[in-house]
Amino acid sequence: MKEIFALVDCNNFYVSCERVFNPGLEGKPVVVLSNNDGCVIARSNEAKALGIKMGIPAFKCKDLFKKHSVYVYSSNYSLYGDMSQRVMDALTRFAPRMEIYSIDEAFLLLTGFTTANLTDYARYIKTTEKKWTGIPVSIGIGHTKTLAKVANEVAKKYPRYAGVLDVTDYPQLDELLDGVDVADVWGIGRKYTQFLNRYGICTALQLKNAPDQWVKKNLTIMGLRTVKELRGISCISLEEIPAPKKGIISSRSFGRAVETLPELKEAVADYVSRAAEKLRAQSSATSFIQVFLTTSRFNGPQYSNSSSTRIPTPTAYTPELIRCAHKCLNKIFKPNYRYKKVGVMLTGIVPEDKIQLNVFGTSSSRDRWKTLMKTVDRINARWGSNTIQFAAAGIKRSWGMRQLRRSPRYTTQWSEIPVVNLS
Repeated sequence: MKEIFALVDCNNFYVSCERVFNPGLEGKPVVVLSNNDGCVIARSNEAKALGIKMGIPAFKCKDLFKKHSVYVYSSNYSLYGDMSQRVMDALTRFAPRMEIYSIDEAFLLLTGFTTANLTDYARYIKTTEKKWTGIPVSIGIGHTKTLAKVANEVAKKYPRYAGVLDVTDYPQLDELLDGVDVADVWGIGRKYTQFLNRYGICTALQLKNAPDQWVKKNLTIMGLRTVKELRGISCISLEEIPAPKKGIISSRSFGRAVETLPELKEAVADYVSRAAEKLRAQSSATSFIQVFLTTSRFNGPQYSNSSSTRIPTPTAYTPELIRCAHKCLNKIFKPNYRYKKVGVMLTGIVPEDKIQLNVFGTSSSRDRWKTLMKTVDRINARWGSNTIQFAAAGIKRSWGMRQLRRSPRYTTQWSEIPVVNLS
């Protein structure tokens, strides 16, 4: 029995999250900006129709925003993350196996659904998701994950499919692939697209028909897998449990330039706390930490540097990681510079149950640290991020991101829950 994959993709996800709690945005041009309200990272279909490009700096669109009454929002990651979890929780009801691919995409394994019309079933999933979460989705179905991705792209692009396309038994599959740009094939990035175009391979069909040896030589074994997937041969299996990350980076640009060491230490402590939480979530520990900082590339004197240190016994204990990070920061900080960004990177990551203990360490203290961190993580997961936080990360955080247009965190902050006035 051939495998059947369905890719469920949320439409204009960040914009759709804003529309769930502000229905008045339906049919209006809406954009969402990146950190510090820098660039456009999400657009409604109406905003796309105005010619607003993905990634364009917001300041270049001021006149366009004003002329067409575009609704502009700062990124609201607390809201988007929570809405993503609700979408994924709903999807678990529709298939025995699922892979969460990104914040707004998931693969479902529908192998064995032979008694059901897959298109009708996908429409049922689409309708249910909209009813339960308010988020519109598109669904592509194919015998491979790559074909499911292609089907999803086509379903979103052409209104006649109403957001659902099943290509498992599609009679004009080659004709459909001939209308898909090779740049839109899953796994083919910008550089590979340019390379393939130079050899006259511009569509998914042309890539599908490329010789195996040539593909393997020029696109590596991963490229050959993509080609085989376009031919209907499943080579990329479902990953129900994501592989642990081998490196974790936590970094953001400041809302304003930062000049003092105490403020930089607050930011570093905050980023370490976030990275350590991700580390514990995958049951891992780190043995190597790096801190980097940089000034703006455009204003004033420029300076950037990094420092790293090895941790004798791998750990996920936040206070220990903050101490190591501050030691690194002290080495590279220089006064009289206006810093724009600082960040931390954790590498040398190992499973927490395979840690080689230090001869001078004690297992009892390590057990206490693990219990403490589990308690902190459990409270923050239950009551919201930063319900419990480390004092080293500061209280006011005037260096934080600029989010002048952020909508309320409707689902994760008690004080921002929507209020219905019946009077």
